[in-house]
Amino acid sequence: MLGILQNNEAKAAFKGMKAANHSMCVLVPFRDRFEELMEFVPHMNKFLLKQNIVHELIVINQLDKFRFNRASLINVGFLETRHNCDYIAMHDVDLLPLNEELRYDFPENGPYHLAAPHLHPLYHYKTFVGGILLLRSKDFEKLNGLSNKYWGWGREDDEFFVRMKKAKLKLSRPGNLTSGIKTFKHIHDKKKRRRDYDKFFDQREKTKRLDKQTGLHSLNYKVDSIRHLTVDTAPVTILNIYLECDVDFTPWCLQAEDHGWYENHLREKREQLQQQTDPLANKHI
Repeated sequence: MLGILQNNEAKAAFKGMKAANHSMCVLVPFRDRFEELMEFVPHMNKFLLKQNIVHELIVINQLDKFRFNRASLINVGFLETRHNCDYIAMHDVDLLPLNEELRYDFPENGPYHLAAPHLHPLYHYKTFVGGILLLRSKDFEKLNGLSNKYWGWGREDDEFFVRMKKAKLKLSRPGNLTSGIKTFKHIHDKKKRRRDYDKFFDQREKTKRLDKQTGLHSLNYKVDSIRHLTVDTAPVTILNIYLECDVDFTPWCLQAEDHGWYENHLREKREQLQQQTDPLANKHI
């Protein structure tokens, strides 16, 4: 795997801090959200420096033609940075913490869900663990990361909740915050960027249960490039990556315009299978 070293700006920012026992990688799954990223990077860097959190902001940018896969991007980010940090923050790019009582400290007691249902501006069901979730690296590895089956928007965090529950990891959340749903700033413009909620083929059926097949150890991807940038002097690392998809396993990774190609692909497979079982099927006698 490709190691990512803190750039000079990051090292300078941390200079003078008391010796830190822990380092956090903030893993941000990303595609086509430039304006949000420009606001996210300086805000998060400033917020975390105030808490003396040694951190790296890692944006995992999906370049391929498939539908967005938040879970797989977080898996990639972990695999590429796990030697740098002993804990991670799975962090949406459009969710900015406002209340300084929100702590990004090392989650000593297990997974810590900062964007709790009673604080998140949009999602309030009790099993919600999306938005911002802190985990020790050893716990993320123990869980085999997130499922890679979730192409399109949503549900991957619900499956991850089940993974944590099955592994008997204790989930905790912030309490006693009076800011409520004003704890975070949500900067996503749904008119400009509609979420991809579409469900294709047998996607609903195949993704409604615990995934025991996929995760960190079954992930296929390619790193195209790594870029170390600054936004208003705040350092950020961009991982440009291509995900791979087995269309016979999760055909819903395809964009709608590629479904015609997939139908032809299935037809050709059926014809090949027929030829193998009955060589005389297409021969004229």
